[in-house]
Amino acid sequence: MRAGVVAPKLSDDTIAAAKDMTEGDRNTMIRGMVDRLATRLKDNGNDVEGWLRLVRAYMVLGERDKAQAALADARQAVGSDAARLQLLNDGLKSLGLDG
Repeated sequence: MRAGVVAPKLSDDTIAAAKDMTEGDRNTMIRGMVDRLATRLKDNGNDVEGWLRLVRAYMVLGERDKAQAALADARQAVGSDAARLQLLNDGLKSLGLDG
């Protein structure tokens, strides 16, 4: 895992479509992507990078409560795997959060 958390790569079509959207439509699209990531992680919580992206996304959106809830869910999901928990904690430190 790299020191920083990287957002997922968007397709060229998605980027092109976003350029023509209003700010409200872009925000709706972004929130939809964040919601899909949250749903995916609830189904399969082993993705440490995904959890870090989700926490970071909530922070960027100004939703600190959701970021804290995602962080708690992430710790619960990977808590039985010491290596994954360490990766999570290291990633949280890179986001400026307690690890």
